[in-house]
Amino acid sequence: MSRFLKFYRAIIIIDDNGDTVYADEVGKLLLNESDAALKLKDAGDGTVISIVKNSVASDYSVASEKVGGSGYSLIILENVSERERASKLLSLGEIMPSLAHEIRNPLAGIGVLLDDIHDRMTCAENERHLLRMAISEFDRLERMLTDVLTYSGGDLRAMGEEDIAAVLSEVLMLNSKLCVINRVNVQTDIEPDIPHILADGSKLRQAFHNLIINAVQAMAGGGNLTVTAKAADGCICIHFKDTGSGISTEKQHMIFEPFFTDKKDGTGIGLSVVRDIVRRHGGEITVESESGKGTDFCIRFNL
Repeated sequence: MSRFLKFYRAIIIIDDNGDTVYADEVGKLLLNESDAALKLKDAGDGTVISIVKNSVASDYSVASEKVGGSGYSLIILENVSERERASKLLSLGEIMPSLAHEIRNPLAGIGVLLDDIHDRMTCAENERHLLRMAISEFDRLERMLTDVLTYSGGDLRAMGEEDIAAVLSEVLMLNSKLCVINRVNVQTDIEPDIPHILADGSKLRQAFHNLIINAVQAMAGGGNLTVTAKAADGCICIHFKDTGSGISTEKQHMIFEPFFTDKKDGTGIGLSVVRDIVRRHGGEITVESESGKGTDFCIRFNL
């Protein structure tokens, strides 16, 4: 589980020679995978040092205090980058729900009008095609707002016994036309007798839908999407595996972060929403990918 730790704060004790006497779990990971130990030896109280973790450099503030006359120093490292990011996200989180709601109100009226105009039109097919494109863009904007509202908060409201196999089958059926249009061949291996779990069905459907959309977008020229779900070793494992463009090693640790995207028209919220939903259900999501060879997202729920 250490791969999921947030590297916000670490507690380390060193002696007068700079050797580590104690380190908590985060401290051990930082010391083992960087040159932090060398930097700590000369770091004074109130200084900031840069530590490399997973090929990414982050700034850590140093709070250092001598422990009596023992010859030991207590050091607390706090990730300055994460602290600033958390502060920005907190401010954004306070604004986004009300802003999204205000935008959705007029959008709902526009959507109704566009559908009505489309149904009444008797003009040329090329003009009807333009209107269908406008409706499609409207739907995309509405989905983006839904993602923003989901990410910015909201409890799991409709909790109940959910059949994972049934939920997956339903979401796949609803997205079947999308896959056909984009030349994506869908293969499934979903065990029918997977134990039910306590969950918010609507949130699970949104998470699965987002992963399917993400896979389709990754296979611009078509490809194969394989969805599997099995119960084993006390957990339910669900895989969404595509044969798309893949994700570079350098970007894999960032894809679940809010507002990170390398897509031209992406919001960078979709995968953040998926992770948030999964974690609020007590699960975890991981990714394995290779550039040019595809991506495998795995969701695990404990039974």
